[in-house]
Amino acid sequence: RTIGDCIDCYQCVKVCPTGIDIRNGTQLECVNCTACIDACDHMMDNVGLPRGLIRFASENNIAKKEKFSITPRIKAYSAVLVLLMGAMVFMLITRKDLNATVTRVGGMLYQKQENNKISNLYNIKLLNKTQHNMPIVLKVENLDAEVKVVGKELLAVSENTANGTFFIILPKKEINARKTELQIGVYSGDKKVETLKTSFMGPLSD
Repeated sequence: RTIGDCIDCYQCVKVCPTGIDIRNGTQLECVNCTACIDACDHMMDNVGLPRGLIRFASENNIAKKEKFSITPRIKAYSAVLVLLMGAMVFMLITRKDLNATVTRVGGMLYQKQENNKISNLYNIKLLNKTQHNMPIVLKVENLDAEVKVVGKELLAVSENTANGTFFIILPKKEINARKTELQIGVYSGDKKVETLKTSFMGPLSD
């Protein structure tokens, strides 16, 4: 046998998790775990033969003894990979901890309250992307309005979605159109995590 020939120890076959014989070349079942490379190199060391009988190599590298070189295709793939990784890192850094959506309850206009006030009923959906619970407080920021949550306080559970219902109550004097634009601040503690926009339906003030 010449230097580097297989010694038929079958160690590469024994350690393969998919049971293939890598001596027959790469096969569909190969999962690239490289266990066969380690086993072969170990046996070559034991018998005093050079390593690398099993290795990652191209057809030209084996047949024509061509050395590995960085081709334009490798450069292009590397550039695309760097761009994709950069985009993923950017999205992770800039993503919001909480996403919220507010919609008026369908099929309802407005309700008259005491003290000459008008209310609208809304649904809110919360998506918490963090690993801790976030108690949520809603504040109308562009008008003198009251927010009244129906039922329990709003709580965005960690890595989950939550739904809630609440009233926005406006003094009638604040209403100057059939549809009034509102800006709702979504707060967790003292930190504002998002600003939402919605509309308020009501009668025109006298």
